[in-house]
Amino acid sequence: MNIQGIINSFFLLLPITLAITSDFVFEFGIDQGDVIYHTDGTIYFLNPLTSVEIPVPDGVTVTYVKVTVNALSPPKVDYDNLYRKVIIKYSWTQISQSTYNVLVKGMKVNNG
Repeated sequence: MNIQGIINSFFLLLPITLAITSDFVFEFGIDQGDVIYHTDGTIYFLNPLTSVEIPVPDGVTVTYVKVTVNALSPPKVDYDNLYRKVIIKYSWTQISQSTYNVLVKGMKVNNG
């Protein structure tokens, strides 16, 4: 198969791949508090690890993190409370592009 054939196959498979993706939802914590951060992003082909840093205002603690990933297969998703980041990880066999949405809620901390 020549390079033109590979490119044509890619563009034929891309719409099919996008049509059969699913939403995978991962939740951490208790759904309470106000939204303190929200972001969307894209995970490109053959990118097995994506890290999303969460900016948390001073005096606020994270109470809830919801990660929605639209992909062909479910990734492994972790929330690291110490470093305040979400890690989305695929195996090396994951070859499709996917998207993600991260919603973070928090509450003010009383230091009194």
